[in-house]
Amino acid sequence: MTKERAAIALMLIVTSLMLNAREVIDLNRDWRFHRGDSKMWQAPDADDGDWEVINVPHDFQISQPWVEPSPDEMPDLDNPVANIKSRLSARGFKEVGKGWYRKSIVPRNEWKGRRVLLDFEGIMLMGDIYLNGERVGGTDYGYLGTEVDITDLLKWGEPNVIAVRADTGQPENSRWYTGGGLFRDVKLIITDADRYFTRHPLYITTPMVSDAMAVVRVEGEIANNIVGDKTMKARLNIVNPSGDTISDKVIALDVNSRQRVKEYLLDSLTIASPELWSCENPALYKAVASVYDSDGKLADRVESTFGIRSIEYSPEFGFKLNGKKVLLKGIANHHTLGALGAAAYERAMEERIELLKDFGFNHVRTSHNPYSSSFLDLCDRYGILVVDELYDKWLTQYAGGRKDWVEQWPHDVPEFIKRDRNHPSVIMWSLGNELQTLWDIPYADWGVTPYKMQRELLHRYDKTRPVTVAMHPRGRNQSTDSLPAPLALETDIAAYNYRYMYFPGDSRRFPWMMFYQSEANTSNMGPNYFDMDLDRVIGLAYWGMIDYLGESHGWPAKGWNEGVFDISLEPKPIAYFLRSFFKPDEPVVHIGIIDSDYN
Repeated sequence: MTKERAAIALMLIVTSLMLNAREVIDLNRDWRFHRGDSKMWQAPDADDGDWEVINVPHDFQISQPWVEPSPDEMPDLDNPVANIKSRLSARGFKEVGKGWYRKSIVPRNEWKGRRVLLDFEGIMLMGDIYLNGERVGGTDYGYLGTEVDITDLLKWGEPNVIAVRADTGQPENSRWYTGGGLFRDVKLIITDADRYFTRHPLYITTPMVSDAMAVVRVEGEIANNIVGDKTMKARLNIVNPSGDTISDKVIALDVNSRQRVKEYLLDSLTIASPELWSCENPALYKAVASVYDSDGKLADRVESTFGIRSIEYSPEFGFKLNGKKVLLKGIANHHTLGALGAAAYERAMEERIELLKDFGFNHVRTSHNPYSSSFLDLCDRYGILVVDELYDKWLTQYAGGRKDWVEQWPHDVPEFIKRDRNHPSVIMWSLGNELQTLWDIPYADWGVTPYKMQRELLHRYDKTRPVTVAMHPRGRNQSTDSLPAPLALETDIAAYNYRYMYFPGDSRRFPWMMFYQSEANTSNMGPNYFDMDLDRVIGLAYWGMIDYLGESHGWPAKGWNEGVFDISLEPKPIAYFLRSFFKPDEPVVHIGIIDSDYN
């Protein structure tokens, strides 16, 4: 056989194998959108000919007009944490409401007999998904994604209409501007129907790390519908940061006929002289996992990037990355992108990260909801350390608004952790924010019981990172200021918003506590950094460093304006003051000119 014929034969074999592998199709383009609400719009024959044609990600609120408050709208003084100066002040003076998206797909014949999924990374603030007029799924918390199996619902040889209803809720359902609609990616995923990897299937950990060697452990969750097989074949490739395959292993996995979905250890391997992931050198490896059917053909294939790094926490030194002390110099901000709204545009997020790096930041707290997967990918690539946060308050009001939070968190925690756990940038989980200021946290024990329950479920999916909750450590409802709130004594990390002055006293009384200033303000910038024991604390995250829509202190201001960068990312004079102590080895000289009325 000639080399040319051999190459053609090999190509045909690969093509044949790939027909049975996972196919991911981008569905972001050419949706039709209409503001408002009608039950008729879920129907496949609804007339959408005059609807706006848009591409996803899309925020339908950002282009709406500003709504000036009426003279009789008064501040809500009953809720001191919500900053409600008027009906829409928290929501950026954009009217809340509903919008519909529609798109048609024609299934390909080669999908027959396979498994077809719709994957939505986020529908803000709540979403309902319809296929050919039938509701097939949805999300009650738009910051997390969902997938819908539509295999048995497809109509072959004709258009199938996907319709999505997005609802931004009531004004009181968020304390800031959320945006609305299909604000993150939409995909169609096709896999083998009998044997496939589940949603967010890989779990990659590095239990031993040094300059000389590292142990990498890769687990995968596989669904098996093939009866009779005692074993199934899988394969794991590890690719180093230079793009070279450094491990290629075929594994025989035992099949349990009574357990259709099972987690398997794919490999635990040792890598000599690993390239360690750090803020200065964010080296990324890749794991590629494959599973085969009974005939030895490729059934499904998934991949995930990861970093080899170690994290340590201690009351003696705070935080270490790869054995070296690192102080978190951070920002706590919402997920939105200024004038671009809430749509998750990757380049806009990258520009923000580049700006933060330039001014000495090495840390982001995703307050107070999960950011997009693409944001975490950028943090992995740029060496940004992330405290990944799931919720604001543990209340139905602030977690979507239409499903009881007590029923919702058991669904949200697994989706959140499994989605984000392979990112080396994520160094801590946060389950909530400022809970000690509220009376009505479920179970009436200042958050201790819901925290313990969530943490127990979280540990089912990841035990490699500490778990915290950002809080006011005393709060207005505590009977005494002499002791921290009960929840502060339960969390792995004591995350205090603004109350860094309690660190020394609480450390003396409770020497095991480790301290992180989860929010610091610009009005006290400098003291709230240098008055901490920088050798022992984990670090801090300054609140609202980039101005954002929502949480306005009153019309005509459209949002928060107390950051060090304005909403268009221009540095204010105070940004250079921060840069001077975030980057102490770099000389900084800057003349700031401000309005004489500025205070």
